[in-house]
Amino acid sequence: MTSRLDAPRRYDDMLLYRINRLRAVGGGMVLRYCEGQFGITRREWVMLALLHDSGPISSSDLAGRADLDKSATSKAVTTLLDKGLVERTTRPGDRRYSLLTLSDKGRELHARVLPVVEGITRRILAGLSRDEVAVLDDMLARMQSEAEALWAEAADLPRADRRHGGTRGAG
Repeated sequence: MTSRLDAPRRYDDMLLYRINRLRAVGGGMVLRYCEGQFGITRREWVMLALLHDSGPISSSDLAGRADLDKSATSKAVTTLLDKGLVERTTRPGDRRYSLLTLSDKGRELHARVLPVVEGITRRILAGLSRDEVAVLDDMLARMQSEAEALWAEAADLPRADRRHGGTRGAG
């Protein structure tokens, strides 16, 4: 039997569209709780979660882990610093190099937000059995590996010249 993922006929049959829709709906719930109940953006939540999981990390490493550009990361980090949720320590003699860590207030907020996000995840997975969730986890890991390999292969593809308002090959 052929799946609509194997032979997409419409845009909403395509894997990346379906994953993006799932992320948009589930992420929208996370956003609503983060902003409405906890006073942080989804991006700030991602930074808090990554800092919690990684321990001290540089801003550029945090940007890489969050899949954000350095400018967006810098803005989010500045806001987190201003809110007292993150602390920055610099290397003696080299103020350009700093490490970010969660403050006590940041750890406390992470501990309050995490159960809400876990609850949303549990609800999304509720239609699957435990075995199916385990299989999905394995499949997502393998798909991520393939996507990263594909991305590495695409490194030589031409890029759009966005600074001049266009895309290559258009016209």
